[in-house]
Amino acid sequence: MKKLLLVSLAAALAQAASASTPPDVTLRVTPERDYVYRLGPREVIVQVEVEARKSDDARRAPMNLSIVLDRSGSMEGAKLEKARQAAAMAVDKLGDDDIFSLVTYDDQTDLLIPPERVGGRDHREELKARIHRIQAGGSTALHAGVTLGAKQVRRFFEKERVNRVILLSDGIANVGPSSTSDLSHLGRELRGDGIAVSTIGLGDDYNEDLMTALAEASNANYYYVKDAEKLPGIFAEELGAARSLLARSVVIRIETPEGVRLKEIIGRPEIECHDRVVEIKMPELFGSEKRRFLVRCLADEKTKDTVEAAAVSLNYATISGGAAPAQRLAAKVAFTDDQKKADSSIKVEVARENSIVENRLAKEMAVKLADEGKSKDAVALLRSQAAKNAAAPAPMQVPGVAAENQKLEEAAKEIDSSGRLEKRSRKSIQFENYADKYQKSR
Repeated sequence: MKKLLLVSLAAALAQAASASTPPDVTLRVTPERDYVYRLGPREVIVQVEVEARKSDDARRAPMNLSIVLDRSGSMEGAKLEKARQAAAMAVDKLGDDDIFSLVTYDDQTDLLIPPERVGGRDHREELKARIHRIQAGGSTALHAGVTLGAKQVRRFFEKERVNRVILLSDGIANVGPSSTSDLSHLGRELRGDGIAVSTIGLGDDYNEDLMTALAEASNANYYYVKDAEKLPGIFAEELGAARSLLARSVVIRIETPEGVRLKEIIGRPEIECHDRVVEIKMPELFGSEKRRFLVRCLADEKTKDTVEAAAVSLNYATISGGAAPAQRLAAKVAFTDDQKKADSSIKVEVARENSIVENRLAKEMAVKLADEGKSKDAVALLRSQAAKNAAAPAPMQVPGVAAENQKLEEAAKEIDSSGRLEKRSRKSIQFENYADKYQKSR
């Protein structure tokens, strides 16, 4: 009897310990406000956030990394020297059993280091010596370089590894496939194969549309680096993030009740909503990574005074391959005839995120209009967005609004003055937009 009690007690303690252990990924669901004005548009905005816990360095995921390095003529000098330093530093950051390969390209591609385990000190020094012998060449066969790098990753592909390509380029792709759609297609293909391509644009002469398209389509990171001196730090940041894998096959499912229509994920037209259901899928989440989505719902006039605007579930696989316990939360709101009560119930955190998304969309459209030669329309749009920010209700005047309005006005002045955005300004806006969209650090 005593033995049975001890076994039961041990099981209960184990279950309690398991229940108190925080999950690798936490789900949060927050409505933009607690009260919605009944006589208004009856829109309900819900913020859905997933946050991965800070990773444990002792549990880092094994890597399968291929660096694809632009060695075209424009890289000659300090740029190529810093690129070599960054690639060599990457070798030092990898573990002995991690897989490393390196591809260089100009008008031709060259497999400088075939995929192999990094190994111990002597082998690392040999790899770095080969990296430091890279010399500048001719044109820019970017698509072919990435394709060859991905081929090396495929040779040692394992689901348990982080399978990653890091692309560095300072120039415009001018050999082989070179359109945004070409690079997006390549990114989607690689994402389907479980390979992500992080892109690093160096200086002001590369095509930022291509680099963002490739990174976005493959679910990876994009960096705009003005100064080659910062390359080693960027490589260290990218490798540090990639080694902290915590979750795979992440699925967020959002459902609305009868009488509430799911209109859109704001600023994410590529995520399709189906009347009352949408699923958001992410291949991976890394340590301390946050992803936020704003869900716009529309309640019909028959909706009750209180409604569960959206029910959200989170499912994912742990890095060991098992299914994590599902998480489910719901956002409830009430309708009121008091406009002031509705405005005063605004959640500052969600209002800020909504403002960031609206500003990003305005800047994206302004860049597009300026590219098309519609400079007056671009200026009007930017200034209209700044005026909208300034006129928002007091609870929505959250920190950062004034600084963001200043950026909008600076962009408007530049377009108004020259009819377009300068290379550096366009790249800065594109990089900020990417960082805001995916909640990346700048």
